[in-house]
Amino acid sequence: MEVENGGKGLERGGGGGAGPGGWSVSRLLKVGLAASLCLCLGLLLALILVSQRSREEEYCITQECIEAAGSILSKMDRSVEPCEDFYHYACGGWLRENPIPEDSSSYGIYPWLRQNVDLKLKELLESPILSDDIEAVMKAKVLYRSCMNETALEVEDAKPLLKLLKQKELRWPVLENSLGPAWEWEESQFHLLQSVAQIRTQFSKSVLLRLYISPDDKNSNQYIIKLDQASLSLSSREDFLTNTTDAQIYREALLSLMVDIAVMLGANQQSAQTQMKETLTFEMKLAEILIPFENRTSENLYNKYSLYRLQKSVPEFNWLGFVKSVIDTTLYPELQSMSTSEQVIVRAPKYFKDLFKLLNSTKKRTVANYVVWRAVYSRITTLSRRFLYRYLDFAGLPQVRPH
Repeated sequence: MEVENGGKGLERGGGGGAGPGGWSVSRLLKVGLAASLCLCLGLLLALILVSQRSREEEYCITQECIEAAGSILSKMDRSVEPCEDFYHYACGGWLRENPIPEDSSSYGIYPWLRQNVDLKLKELLESPILSDDIEAVMKAKVLYRSCMNETALEVEDAKPLLKLLKQKELRWPVLENSLGPAWEWEESQFHLLQSVAQIRTQFSKSVLLRLYISPDDKNSNQYIIKLDQASLSLSSREDFLTNTTDAQIYREALLSLMVDIAVMLGANQQSAQTQMKETLTFEMKLAEILIPFENRTSENLYNKYSLYRLQKSVPEFNWLGFVKSVIDTTLYPELQSMSTSEQVIVRAPKYFKDLFKLLNSTKKRTVANYVVWRAVYSRITTLSRRFLYRYLDFAGLPQVRPH
């Protein structure tokens, strides 16, 4: 027996017109769409609020940030149209407010920063010694006060320097026997390695060659010994090589300073004139073999040698002995057992070869005069006023004399 209305029952219970509980499919879709839209709007609103909050946090209003921003703005010249002259728009304020000082041939942001750091350090060092200062800071403040004790400096005069020059490795030939046998230089006792090593450790001054430790340029996680050419008495190599009016004036002023300092320490005037002239001539030859700045590229400066290989390349010098004499193994204990297998970066291989050719063709007295002169030169400003004023005269700086 057939049921005639059974088809209608199946049609009503199917998925064509209504969902559970009598909800139609279209109504369900509308509700779902509305809910999705509300969720999206909520997420968008939350994203906008978070974005605005993070944007607000990007602004730094600390004293340091404000000072940095002010410093940048002060170096600009906003009266200039940037599309017409961007250089003066960006740097016009700096050019106007920072002329090249009379005692310098150039000036830039790094000397300016150095000067400002020095002023902050001065303020720090002049502050009272506190019980909670760390030991290094306490020592720095004590050292600064000793250097600023002008009364004591005047009483001591040249004694601190002359005491150093008594050492066998640091005797200055130009002084001869004017101060007595304790200062008299003897050629047979002069050893270049010992002299440059002592100057490096006692004066923190690199003469003829420079040794330091810094990260390996090709592996910054590893520190390595580096050997390089040293600086000259004048800041520019060209001042020793060219015959421009300015270069000649600089060399004459340097020679005059060298002679005067030697005489002030006890040397004979005529002998000092002769020996210091020979010393300056040597430095001019030294300038000739220095690798010029334009050739000191990253590629040219990275030459990895073992000390054994360096010794074979430049046999006139005991490289391992020099490195051991200079490096403080309390700071680098891993170098206590250093041998000729130690890897180093030789930043100027040609310079070192040329250097020892020059040294071999120069009188030992002249070499010793130059080496010790560079040590003396580094200490002039730490002595009494008469030395300081002579240096200021050479440097072209004003001499602030007490009333």
